[in-house]
Formats: sequence, structure tokens, C-alpha cells
Amino acid sequence: FSMALTNFQWYVIAINVIAFLVYTIDFQIYNHGGDGIKPEVICNLVTICGGAVGTLIAEILWDRKINKLNAQSRIYTFVWLILQVAFFWAIWGPNRETVKEHALAFYDEHKILCIYYAGINVVTFVVFAIDKIKAMVGAWRIREIVLLGLCLIGGGGGGFLAMDLCNHKVKSMHFMVGVPMMICAHLVLIAFIAMGAI
Repeated sequence: FSMALTNFQWYVIAINVIAFLVYTIDFQIYNHGGDGIKPEVICNLVTICGGAVGTLIAEILWDRKINKLNAQSRIYTFVWLILQVAFFWAIWGPNRETVKEHALAFYDEHKILCIYYAGINVVTFVVFAIDKIKAMVGAWRIREIVLLGLCLIGGGGGGFLAMDLCNHKVKSMHFMVGVPMMICAHLVLIAFIAMGAI
């Protein structure tokens, strides 16, 4: 019995090994008095790009004491893990052809909604990134109600991605809890639309 791996499966294995090594190196640098890997976006990027399993294993293995900072990191890693498992199940699972057909049918029936979600998430990401830049230079900031409002109207994915990549608003529980909850609410809404319940 021999099973050849696809290029994408090799990628997933490689990115998780890289994520494990990056987090391990970051933890060791930080543990020995350094500031960790700079820029921090490298650690976040390997997790987002499919390495959530490697990151989570390294977090559990090396960083066993739970505190406010690493608890937030684990929340992010866990959310990315859930998204990646759902994505990988959709493309490799036993019902992948059915999933593909349903996704294409949903897009055909709801093009405007799909374009709206893509657009609002890009806008939200950009607004969060601009607010981070303004925070770094001490300029006038974008109000939190605007950032949360963009997430509420469907931009939660872009907001969450910007929070993770830009390390922005990660100490605010309004954002740490609120943004993932808004993402879940919109996923439920999309599921109801897909089932024809709305």
C-alpha cells in the first residue's frame, strides 16, 4: 500500500514543521532575555499560512505556563487551527466534490453577497492596519466603535487577520472575544442563507 502525497500536502507538512521551528526559536530567544523573532509578523504568518498545528504543538510543548499574553496567542492559534481543519477537510475530505459543487452553486446564487464579504474584509483589514500605523507614530486614531462596527457588518475575517498580522488590539478583550464571535455569527448567517432558511 503506497500513497503519494500531492504538492499541497507536502506544503502543509513543511509549513507546520517551519511553524514549529519558528515558534521554538522565538520562544528560546525570548526565554533567554531577547525580544523574540523580529518582525513578529513572521511567527504569525507561518501560523496563518497553514502552520497552526505546528505552532500549537510548540506552544503546548515549550510554553506550558498560561498567562495573559500566551493565552491570547493560543486563542489565535486555535481559531486558525479550526479554520485550517475546516479548509483541509473541504479539499481533502471524502465529500470534497460535493463541497466544491455546493460552494460554486452558492457563489453563482449569491455573487453580490460574496463580493460584499470580500470587499468589506479587505476594507476592514486596511482600516485596522492604518490604525496600527497611527498608533505607532502617535497620530490621531480611528475610533474603536468604527473598527468593531466594520467587523460587525461582515469584516471580522479582515479584522482578525489584521489583529494577528499587525499585532493590533490583541490586549483588548472587546476585540479578542468580540471579533471571533462576530466571525462565528456571520458564518452561521451564511450557513442559513446556504440552506435557504433566509
